[in-house]
Amino acid sequence: MSYGISFLPPDAYEALEEKAPETVDYAVWSTVAVAVRDVLGVVSEDLLNCEVTQLSTGLMVTCHLGRWSVTLPGPPSEETVAALRGVCEIVERATGLTAYDPRLGVPLSEPGDFTRSIAAFEVVAAPSGAL
Repeated sequence: MSYGISFLPPDAYEALEEKAPETVDYAVWSTVAVAVRDVLGVVSEDLLNCEVTQLSTGLMVTCHLGRWSVTLPGPPSEETVAALRGVCEIVERATGLTAYDPRLGVPLSEPGDFTRSIAAFEVVAAPSGAL
């Protein structure tokens, strides 16, 4: 199970079904990709599909058909939380969108929001009987 954050326009949390643009703004993508490389270090880039992945952790930033997301292949660790927040801030600044946790249904605007988001993920991802 992967951990993921979506990005939505401000005040659009009630309109989650709103149609996203079906194209990528490559100028914005380029700005994000360069800044993300500075935060993540050694990455793999797929410029055609607008993906940047940190090789050591699998943290991935994508823009698919105008929809932005940040994902991890598993629960965030102490080492990935700072990078996760940094990458989210980059996407927010470049796009004007807001990080959003689809599990909780809330924006991630404060550092404590990330803590709650990660805790909620860990509960869902825990094997049955592990709690």
